[in-house]
Amino acid sequence: MTQYLATPPRRRVSTRTGLRLGSAVSSALIAVLGVTVSVSVADRQADLRHAVSTAEPLAVAAEDIYRDLSDADAASAETFLSAAQAGTSGEERYAADLSRVSANLAAVDADTRGSAALRAADGELLAGLPVFTKLIGTALADARQNLPVGAAYLREASALLRDRLLPAAQTALKVESDRLKADDDAAGTDYTLELVMAGATIVALLVTQTFVRRRTRRRINPGLLGATTLVAVIAVWTGFAGPDEGDAVAKAKTHWQAADTAIATDLAAVEAHGDELLGLAARGEDVGAYENDFAKATATLDSLLKNDHGAYADDARLARQSWGAAHLALVPAETLPQPDNAANVQALRLLTQPAAGGSDAAFLRVDQDLRQGADAEEAQYLAAVRAGHGDLDGLAAATVALTVVALAAAGYGMYRRLREYR
Repeated sequence: MTQYLATPPRRRVSTRTGLRLGSAVSSALIAVLGVTVSVSVADRQADLRHAVSTAEPLAVAAEDIYRDLSDADAASAETFLSAAQAGTSGEERYAADLSRVSANLAAVDADTRGSAALRAADGELLAGLPVFTKLIGTALADARQNLPVGAAYLREASALLRDRLLPAAQTALKVESDRLKADDDAAGTDYTLELVMAGATIVALLVTQTFVRRRTRRRINPGLLGATTLVAVIAVWTGFAGPDEGDAVAKAKTHWQAADTAIATDLAAVEAHGDELLGLAARGEDVGAYENDFAKATATLDSLLKNDHGAYADDARLARQSWGAAHLALVPAETLPQPDNAANVQALRLLTQPAAGGSDAAFLRVDQDLRQGADAEEAQYLAAVRAGHGDLDGLAAATVALTVVALAAAGYGMYRRLREYR
C-alpha cells in the first residue's frame, strides 16, 4: 500500500518577495503622500499670500481707476460750472481723482506680465489720459473767459473718457478681478486627492503589517506601527485644517462678491452724477442726451440698490430717494438753452444748496454709504483669507518632517524582517 505524504500547499508569494513588495509599496505611498500634501498646502498658502499682497490690492487699484475716472468726469463738469470761482470743491476733487488715477495706473502697469489685454488697456489709459486733461484744461480756460465754446470741449473730453478710457479701465478691472478669483479658486479646491492618498497609504501599511504578522509570527512590527501612526497624524491634520481653510476661502469669496456689488452700485451712482453735472454744463445744447443718460444710469443704480443687502445699503437707499427729489429741481436748468455761461453760477447754487434738496450732497451721501459698504466687505475678505492661511500654518513643514520619520520607521521595521530571510 502506497502512502502519500501530505505536503502544505505552495505559497503563491514567498515571504521574502512579499516583504520586499510590501516595503516598496508602503514607502512609495508614504513618499507620494508627503509630497502631495506638502506641495498642495504650500501652493494654497502661496495663492492666499498672493491674493492678500498682490492680487487684491491690484484689483482694488483697478476699481479705483474706473471709479476715479468717472468721478473726474463729474468733477470737471462741476469745476466748469464754477470756473469763475477759484478753489472750489469740484476743482479739488478733479485734482485728487487724477492724482489717484495716476498712482493706481502706475501700480497696475507695473504688473501687466502675461496679459496682452491688460497691457493694451494700460496703453490706452496712458495715451488717452493726457488728451482728456488737455481738453478739460481748454474747457475751463474758456469758461473763465465766459466763452460758451468751453462746453463743447467739456463734452468732447467726456466722450473721450466714456468711449476710450472707461472701457480700457473696465478691461483692466476684469483682468485683475480674474487674477484674484484664480487665486481664490486655486486655494479653495477640496482635499479629496490628499485624503484619498492618506487612506490608500494607511491601507497599504495595514496590509503589509498583516502579511508580516502572518508570515513571521510576530504580532507587531514597531516600525510599521510607528509609520502608520505618523501617516494617520498627517491624515487627521489635513482632514481638519483643510476644510477649515476651504470654509474661510468660501467666506472670503462671499465678502468679495458683496464688495463687487457695492462697487458696481457706486460706479452707477458716480456715472449718474456725471450725467447730471454735464447736463447742467451743456445748458440744453445736448438736446436732453445727458438727462436720458442720467435716467438710464439711475435705473441701473436703483436695480442694484434693490438687490444690495450690505451693511450700508439701507442708508444708501434713503440717500438715493433724497437725490431723486433734488434732481427734479435741476431739470429746467439742464434743458433751457443759454447764450453764455452767466447762468452757471445759478446752476451750481441749485446743485450744491445746503438744504435737504441739494443734489450734490445727496449724491455724496449715496457715494459715501456705498464706499463704506465696499470697504467693510473688502476688509472682511482680507480677514477671511488670512484666517484660511492661518488654518494651514505648520502643516506643510510638519508633513515633510513626519514623512521623513515615517519612511525611516517603515524602512527600519521591514529591514529587520528582511534580514531574517537572507
